[in-house]
Amino acid sequence: MAKQIKVNLKDKSYPIIIGENSSAKAIETINKSTVSKCLLIIDKNVFKYHSMFIRKNFALINCKVYTYTFVATEKNKSLQQTEKIYKFLFENSFDRNSIIVAVGGGITGDIASFAASTYLRGIKFIQVPTTLLAMVDSSVGGKTGVNFNQQKNIIGSFYQPELVTINPNFLSTLPKRELYSAAGEIFKSAFLADEKNYDLLKNSLYKLFVRQSFNIDKTIFACLKIKTSIVENDEKETTGLRKILNLGHTFAHAFEVQSNYKLKHGEAVIGGIYCALFLSESLGYLSTKRLNKFLTDFAFIKPKQNLIGLNSNWVFQSMSNDKKNSLGKIKFVLIEEIGNIVVDATAQKSLVLDSIERMKKLI
Repeated sequence: MAKQIKVNLKDKSYPIIIGENSSAKAIETINKSTVSKCLLIIDKNVFKYHSMFIRKNFALINCKVYTYTFVATEKNKSLQQTEKIYKFLFENSFDRNSIIVAVGGGITGDIASFAASTYLRGIKFIQVPTTLLAMVDSSVGGKTGVNFNQQKNIIGSFYQPELVTINPNFLSTLPKRELYSAAGEIFKSAFLADEKNYDLLKNSLYKLFVRQSFNIDKTIFACLKIKTSIVENDEKETTGLRKILNLGHTFAHAFEVQSNYKLKHGEAVIGGIYCALFLSESLGYLSTKRLNKFLTDFAFIKPKQNLIGLNSNWVFQSMSNDKKNSLGKIKFVLIEEIGNIVVDATAQKSLVLDSIERMKKLI
């Protein structure tokens, strides 16, 4: 039976449906509204493995359905690729009663939702995440964006979907590396709420890394309940609460850029979380005792080997261009305790570089 989480927002609320029959809800939503045309924006790799399932389900839509596939890489999460989507929409006469359905991982969701938010000043869209990372994090919350000038997600908007449908069956063809990449966001979520969720997500990660099997539905549900609660209280980062979702991400985005996107987002986040823990201790936010407990608890998660080769000074330079910075200062999200997160922290360059080097020693 499908599980449901409601995202309750001031201007627009929507459901997240988790379960094997979740796609039926997307079709029902489209058929209930006055939709003129539907565009499925699909990761080519997803279409390769799931085209029959996608065609069978979306054939039930009561309007003309178009398909746009692309290679979902960070290099293609760009204004140039967005222009190609605009051109497709324009040439096929999509209007304000049209809808976009994003079928893929975080990259697909980010660029499809950005296109939806800006074409004709905004048309409807639905998120159908197909990777574990997108299921536990990026498909929910309304952040859209593309990369520009070697910076992650620096152009984007806040734009909420009509709904999010999560079908864990998509994960059956997901490579192990993609599953482990999702661990970065699950790792982050473990620190954001309370001891109960910390233990639940720690155990999920242990089973994923050591036993290579875990309760997928339970893990997705726990992560999204945490994220939904945060987004509901600070949809557009106006109070600062939503910034806690960036724990480890200032480091991670710089790692991605400096690796020329050879690191996957979640892999970079794992390294970024460890850096944030070390920097938290160096600045006195986190006690050495608690740091050691966290390191022991997650000793089975190692940062990726290719983080070693990244030049820490160049990583620091990339951080200097991070979109979260203000008044010329790099802003970090750090931790005092489980559920007690520090936002907009600043640090001397030497301490930032030291935290990166300490992270590398874990590899």
